[in-house]
Amino acid sequence: MKVLKMDTHKFSLLTERQYDVLQLVAEGLTNSEIGDKLFISCRTVEGIRADLLRITRTKNTAALITHCFRSGILV
Repeated sequence: MKVLKMDTHKFSLLTERQYDVLQLVAEGLTNSEIGDKLFISCRTVEGIRADLLRITRTKNTAALITHCFRSGILV
């Protein structure tokens, strides 16, 4: 899966790291696996995931990924 960096209002606010985490979440990696891959702590990944949910106004990972596909952020 690839994350597209679109200049939509909501997603122009995402950082490069948030895009990285979003892509790995979409690939099905756990927080621990994402942390290992990006060389950050599991708690940092948890915080970034929480930020993504807040930014997209979604309540869980499934809704986050669905929203991102429908918005054209994930292809």
